[in-house]
Amino acid sequence: MSSVATPGLLSPSNSRYVNLVNNLGSEGCLRVGGIVADYTKYEANGSLMADPHNTIINRARLVEFNEFLRTIGWTAIWSLNFAQSTVEEAVAEAQAVDSVLGSRLLAFELGNEVENYGRASHPFRKSPYLYETYRREFDEWRAAILRTVPGAKFAAPDTAGAIDWVEQMAQHADHDVQLLTTHYYFTSQDKGSGPELLRTDPRLESIAQRLRTASITSKIPWRICEANSFSGGGLKGVSDTLIGSLWTLDFMLALATYGCAGVNIETGVNQLGFISPYSPIQDDGHERNIAGAPYYGMLAFAIARHGCERVMNLTAPTYPTGVTSYALGSKSDVCSFVVVNRGDADVRVKTSRMGFKKGCAVRLLAPSSANLKDVTLAGSRVSESGTWAPMDIERLSQTELTIPKLSAMVLFDRGSTSCRANICVAGRQLRARRWRVDEYVSRRIQFAGWNLV
Repeated sequence: MSSVATPGLLSPSNSRYVNLVNNLGSEGCLRVGGIVADYTKYEANGSLMADPHNTIINRARLVEFNEFLRTIGWTAIWSLNFAQSTVEEAVAEAQAVDSVLGSRLLAFELGNEVENYGRASHPFRKSPYLYETYRREFDEWRAAILRTVPGAKFAAPDTAGAIDWVEQMAQHADHDVQLLTTHYYFTSQDKGSGPELLRTDPRLESIAQRLRTASITSKIPWRICEANSFSGGGLKGVSDTLIGSLWTLDFMLALATYGCAGVNIETGVNQLGFISPYSPIQDDGHERNIAGAPYYGMLAFAIARHGCERVMNLTAPTYPTGVTSYALGSKSDVCSFVVVNRGDADVRVKTSRMGFKKGCAVRLLAPSSANLKDVTLAGSRVSESGTWAPMDIERLSQTELTIPKLSAMVLFDRGSTSCRANICVAGRQLRARRWRVDEYVSRRIQFAGWNLV
């Protein structure tokens, strides 16, 4: 919310930010919310404020934000202040947002991490605040908004981690919501460490399985609408290094295997008023935006999924600890593979049985274990203008490739088309689809172990 309240930031005139988003795809969704949403007011002619506990957005900023969305081709989820506003204020804001954003508005959210409203030193609701109470309030607000904004769509329940609330919403939604949402962080900042982020979180698998089941049963797509490494802004020296890049790439791929409709990686000014170390897009406060380390993980994901609508996690007992791999494709064809090596040893991959006609590969890595900050993808860093172009694309002429520890590789099958051309335009040609997870029927996928040696 405070980013939208900042003049010139999310604006078509901010070419750096526009370029950074364009690299990630021609279609996507920005979530405007977070804890700041619970301290935000909409005043049509008000004076702008971008303070974590006192943010004001006016109509002029809404118009500028809409122009930004039109420029990048993305949509937005918009959070209304469910914590401290009145129903009347929420209706007025919803009407204004809908009238300005129009088709660029994907859905409204009512509140942020709503299961926590009855907790903390200054709770927003009387404790205990249970799902049943929340749902009665949600229904009241939704009905009032629909009377003024017919056809409005809603994302709910937007929990910090109460998956049971999401399951209950899915079970009893009755067409009241169009998107199931929750948040995810590996752990809290005070418990975070480098080794923590180098391992797979079994809790994520459980969460994704439950959400996938709820989504399939209710026929409502699910989305992780707020996520990053360690809550509270991330951990300096970890989240803002190659470790954060690799975690981001693996996290997004893992979600895709469970049919997740999308993920919003938190970026920008956090609820404490500073730029988080884990922000994919950094900001110096003077409209100068640059790519942070996690951005390279997002960029690698964008490239890997170009032209793909399915993803499959390849698992085998022979995998070394810390190594994950994925196959991405369309229909029965495999278009790309990703190997993420967060382990402590190099991994060799045999490529002879991949079935690629003309393969190529790019690497996500840092110069050395002593310098994990200077992250590159395909031998290139994102420029100061926010653009990116690959410099180092490997042809798959050899039968074996090495993926060093703390690195990742994306491998492509581009047939007779230039790999360089496809990688360069991938970000501009991507289409946002809901993943369909199934078993590939192509025989080329049946080397499940990937011949890791």
